[in-house]
Amino acid sequence: MQLTEDPKFYEPRDCFLAPIPDIFAAANLLSRAVDAILEKNLTLAEDLIMQADMSALEAHNGKIATYRSREIHRVRLVPGAPPTMKDRTQRMPSYKVELSIYERDGWHCRFCQSPITSKEARKKMHLLLPMAARWGKANSEKHRGLSILESTLDHLLPHSRGGDNSLENLVAACGPCQFGRGNFTLEEVGLNNPFSRPPINDNWDGLRRLVK
Repeated sequence: MQLTEDPKFYEPRDCFLAPIPDIFAAANLLSRAVDAILEKNLTLAEDLIMQADMSALEAHNGKIATYRSREIHRVRLVPGAPPTMKDRTQRMPSYKVELSIYERDGWHCRFCQSPITSKEARKKMHLLLPMAARWGKANSEKHRGLSILESTLDHLLPHSRGGDNSLENLVAACGPCQFGRGNFTLEEVGLNNPFSRPPINDNWDGLRRLVK
């Protein structure tokens, strides 16, 4: 991809692309499916999970995380940016710390503010309803709603650029926002620091009630 230093491609923004309505619709369907499971209505849960497997989510994810474009990612050269560090062992924080970050950030992506979901809840849904909550090795074999909304940790300063696992360097993120940035710094893609605005704290629990 061609890099650019043209200022018009470097206007600060919070995320690569605003979340599409289908993201919130899928989250609502999955939340209703969890309620149905807790009420032992697996037939209804299966139908709701299947409805959340939306092709529009795959297309949205592809624009951010699969293909890198000048218009969306706006990569530029930043003098003095930390270099990529080779052979650096990736070390993730403990599960307890990871969970505390998701809870701190309200189970929402700190970049695009999309609701994100618990990995454990996704695994439980797959265990109970494997055909509806499909989860294979290839991306095409994964439920699109469960995959794109699944919670991830993102290093504000990428690990490969010297970033650590401190709470000040880790935020909750959706898959597209995390994988779309790769190992570029926030400055190199023109993203605002998510700590410059408060997290969303509403009644969204990341579907954690399914595994409590």
